[in-house]
Amino acid sequence: MILTNSNIERRGISAERANAINRKRLVVLRNERLTALAAAVLLVLFLIDLVFTADLRKFILVHIFIGTLLAGPLVVKLASVGYRFFSYYSKSPAFVEKGPPNIWLRLLAPFLILLTATLFLSGLALALEGAPDNRLVFLIHAGSAALWLPLIVVHVYAHIRLVPRSLRKEWSQPSGMSVSGRVKRLRTTVISLIIGAIAAILLTAASTPWLHAPIQHGIPSPIILGVVVSIVGLFIAVPLLRNARD
Repeated sequence: MILTNSNIERRGISAERANAINRKRLVVLRNERLTALAAAVLLVLFLIDLVFTADLRKFILVHIFIGTLLAGPLVVKLASVGYRFFSYYSKSPAFVEKGPPNIWLRLLAPFLILLTATLFLSGLALALEGAPDNRLVFLIHAGSAALWLPLIVVHVYAHIRLVPRSLRKEWSQPSGMSVSGRVKRLRTTVISLIIGAIAAILLTAASTPWLHAPIQHGIPSPIILGVVVSIVGLFIAVPLLRNARD
């Protein structure tokens, strides 16, 4: 929380000390706002992609396009979260004061990052290959999707209140009262989307052989499995993460 004049008077600290504290806390708030903005963009794109994934035979190029587009804001979010991680464990006072995420989320994070990287890299390899000839890469992509889906569902559940709240504070306040860097955060996210879009256009153009690939009709089995495991996972995760929801 940023110290206001009333807080400063009540605590009896000097203006210089209060300004120093506020500068450190603003770093945390800026990091939180950037993470929330990137997360919101990722969630929207992910849900859109999930809809088209229901019929990959018809929408395989759309899936490739959106999957590549996601990479831009994903890098922003990973960088923002990574900054918080290293700041906390390097004992940055403001981030230590903010505190770590819930212990269950910290245990989940390495697996989520590993599966995210596996999912994207295997998808990139398949898109560049132009057809599912490499059975191993195809199985890795399908398997990582089935495992990734329940983890990302739990991750979204844990932050489902924080992200809208952070975005509401970001854009409901007048520019003079908002956390500094609002335009820069928006610009960073937009640039990441533009870079992702350029990469998506190029990769999709190179992936047209997939239009003739023997893809099954209907919802892919890894997605069905992932949804089922997600439902079970939520029943387990809800009581564990209840205290993590802000």
